Amino acid sequence: MADVTSEGSVHSLVDEVIRSRGRIDILVNNAGIGVFKNVSEMTIADFDAMWDVNMRGVFLATKEVLPHMMHASSGNIINIASLAGKNSFKGGAGYCATKWALRGFASSLMLEVRDHNIRVVTIFPGSVDTAFSRTGKRGPMITQPEDVADAVIFAVTAPARTMISEIDVRPTRPA
Repeated sequence: MADVTSEGSVHSLVDEVIRSRGRIDILVNNAGIGVFKNVSEMTIADFDAMWDVNMRGVFLATKEVLPHMMHASSGNIINIASLAGKNSFKGGAGYCATKWALRGFASSLMLEVRDHNIRVVTIFPGSVDTAFSRTGKRGPMITQPEDVADAVIFAVTAPARTMISEIDVRPTRPA
């Protein structure tokens, strides 16, 4: 485990993986937090915490694994964003901003590293049956965590000639 907001912690984690496994094939940037308040009610600490985890964490982990993936001329960087990175909502200005930023970061990164045979994929889940969901939607017709995991597997097992840049994951019939 690592604190994704700490450069030293991320560096130590990647070093440990390289020592124990010899390489890094897949990075899944999945750490995220959300503070859902109107801007007038949001504290600077709320705003900074979201940026620290949702963007700084992605940057630090990605920057740390890139030299290893570039040396191997292969790799997959998977970013778990949110449909909030494509759709705004009341009380979501801070959170949405981080997820829109992640989409821009990932899109630019893909152009930087594709010549090194590194795929960059961003997955945009909607409502997922987890404690994080602010909708509180639950049940068999709501996207399950394993459905998001299946999207990751789909992206990384695509033929080597194919990169899937973005995947939206939505519930079939939200209540």
